[in-house]
Amino acid sequence: MKSESTNVTLSVELEEEIYCCMQDFLASNPEWNQKLVIDASMSLFLMQNHRQIKPEDYQACSQKYLHSVCGVALDSSTQN
Repeated sequence: MKSESTNVTLSVELEEEIYCCMQDFLASNPEWNQKLVIDASMSLFLMQNHRQIKPEDYQACSQKYLHSVCGVALDSSTQN
């Protein structure tokens, strides 16, 4: 993974139930948006399946997850 974050447009099909749950969550949690939900859920999935990804990608995923969920931004000076 690159050290700088670049956004990528992603088009996916979701089950309607998942989409409705996400919309309900967003309606009751105005501090969240669709991008944060997707970032948090994808990074958590990848962290949970860390054996299939490189260590540096795991670290990037964990940082993205913390940033998405907690608003915690880690830079390279806080690592290790």
